[in-house]
Amino acid sequence: MAESTVKSMTLLPEYQEKFLKDLLSNIYRVDEETGEVGGIASRSPLYGTPVMDADGNQLYETDDGTFTSDINLAKKDQYGSAIQAVEGGVAAPDVIRFTDPQTEAISLAQEGVGSFEPFLQDARGAYDEGLESVRPTLGAYDPSSYKQFYDPFVEQVIDTTLSDIRRQADMERNRIGAESVSAGAFGGSRQAVAEQELARNAADQMARTGAQLRSAAYTGAQQQGQSAFENQMKRGQTAGQLFQTLGTGLGALGEASQQLGQRDVNALFNVGQLEQGQLQREFDVQREGQLEEAYEPFARFSFMRDILKGQPGASTGLVATGVPQRGSLGNILAGANTASSAAGQGNLFGLGSLMNVSGA
Repeated sequence: MAESTVKSMTLLPEYQEKFLKDLLSNIYRVDEETGEVGGIASRSPLYGTPVMDADGNQLYETDDGTFTSDINLAKKDQYGSAIQAVEGGVAAPDVIRFTDPQTEAISLAQEGVGSFEPFLQDARGAYDEGLESVRPTLGAYDPSSYKQFYDPFVEQVIDTTLSDIRRQADMERNRIGAESVSAGAFGGSRQAVAEQELARNAADQMARTGAQLRSAAYTGAQQQGQSAFENQMKRGQTAGQLFQTLGTGLGALGEASQQLGQRDVNALFNVGQLEQGQLQREFDVQREGQLEEAYEPFARFSFMRDILKGQPGASTGLVATGVPQRGSLGNILAGANTASSAAGQGNLFGLGSLMNVSGA
């Protein structure tokens, strides 16, 4: 007995078959005559269609939202490239580059490296000046330094004084002679003894007076030399301390100057970072919108497929999750507070809590 195989298949109703064919032809189709591929799945939805003018030249976007064929008038992206006019498509993922304030802050930071060096050089110079001021005071006292203070007129004073003593001695000698004449003993032994005593006394007086005058002059010169040496030491030490204080102050000034410069750099960079973050969010939101728009037809056809299968809405749909974001005012206040904190002023205006409110 012969065996037979019966094949069976389930066919869609004609209206469903036509619906499915029309649906698939919109997604992907090939023209039997030309071989041209069409349908929304024939090319990636990530790439848009370039906008051309009547002559087939590429058009570019402008700052006012219109199109132009002049590349010199085209709107530039963050890399300086002209932005081509495209219908549809999705922007490629990108990261917003440093903003102008951030770039300036980086440049200032680089310029500020070693900015304290001139202050240190001035401080070192002040220290050297202080050492030079103190150096003369480090030596011992020179006993011979009195000579520069010794009164040059002392010898004249001594000569004049000795002349006076001699004149007084001569006058006394004449008196002795006159008395001897009146007594009838002129030229006698008594006169000779008296004159010898007078000469000895006069010589002693002249020697003692000369020694006293020279000793007083020497002592005075020594005292003046000692005082001058002590004053020199005091002036040198005072000048050394002043230069040392000046050097320390210059060093501290250089350090403070660099620290203040770094605060300004940080504040400027934080302001730029705020701007960069806002631009990045705007770009990401625009790209998300472009993605949603590009893939919306696929979601629609997927939904229609589910209807055909009798499972409408089983796995299709677009879901947007809202995440509270800080508004423009909150961003401005946050940047101001960051700059204020960097400058050491604390929470600016006391608005720290306000900036954390969603949509502030």
